[in-house]
Amino acid sequence: MGQQTKEQLLEELSAVQKMLEERTETQGQMIRRIQKLVANEGLFTQIIDYFPYPIAIFTLQYALAMVNKAFVTETEIRFINPPKEALRLLPYKITDTQLVTAVTRVFDGETFFLEDLKNPFSMFSGITRVSLSQPERFDKAVIFPVSADDAKITHGVIMFMP
Repeated sequence: MGQQTKEQLLEELSAVQKMLEERTETQGQMIRRIQKLVANEGLFTQIIDYFPYPIAIFTLQYALAMVNKAFVTETEIRFINPPKEALRLLPYKITDTQLVTAVTRVFDGETFFLEDLKNPFSMFSGITRVSLSQPERFDKAVIFPVSADDAKITHGVIMFMP
């Protein structure tokens, strides 16, 4: 390899590393903000409701505590006064191993950024079809924990992204 080729390669690697660091920092900031919103109910849940990407908040028992309007629109489910335990996240229905790992380990305090997801909405009970306009539109997700004041993790959050 010539000296110029090595320098070009190092410059390209440096640029990619910088981009990845910026992306990680941006995701971290978004996660911290949403965790604060979930922890402080009321007005903040209204903000989550108007977030443009589908969000599902679930408990340790995998029951859905809240979904936002984008989630309802994308999945065409009814989430107004659902029967208790009617809408759940079903880890055994997930065929993607990275998604299963993220959903089950989020309560260990881990955060995950997943890409190339296939039909991720199928892991929820009560969802029979997803919007037909672009079925694979949301192929990325960030899954992260939300802690209570005593630092005990009480909820997991899945934010789907295009």
